[in-house]
Amino acid sequence: MAEIIQKDKLEGNFVTLREVRVDDAQFILDLRCSPKARFLNPTQNNLELQKQYICNYLKKQNEWYFIIEDKSHNPLGTIRIYNVKNDSFEEGSWLMNDKSSMQQSIEGEYLLKRYAYEVLGLHKNCFSVKKSNKSVIRFHMLYGATIINENNTDYFFELTKEQFNKNSEKILTMIYS
Repeated sequence: MAEIIQKDKLEGNFVTLREVRVDDAQFILDLRCSPKARFLNPTQNNLELQKQYICNYLKKQNEWYFIIEDKSHNPLGTIRIYNVKNDSFEEGSWLMNDKSSMQQSIEGEYLLKRYAYEVLGLHKNCFSVKKSNKSVIRFHMLYGATIINENNTDYFFELTKEQFNKNSEKILTMIYS
């Protein structure tokens, strides 16, 4: 997996994405067990289980799990690519701490999408968002993501590479204006 990580595609003006390491376990656990994680799948508050999860991830060849860092290398959040099948992927675990700005959060998510589309050559991002997470729903719709299904609690979205490229200017304006 290391040869596919291209650092130049993971650096923005405000943040850098770097691959998760075992020594990130406490940061991730604190973030995932905080009230900010209410829209994500629950995580057990167990440091050893978190370390084991990261060790298992590091053995995989078709997932990319990143720490979003500020330019001083302070961790701000997490984001990942998983469930890669053919030309599609899921994006998730997008969670930022209270020290992060809106620009840092959005730039980290933008860099992940660019990485998936430009470096990994994927063409479709499939993901779900809790219906109660209204601000994230609005954000993804700015990209042109479309709701393709729903259940009682979640919307299921699809965002193609073409939609991403067509609507990226709106996101870049949010980040850099």
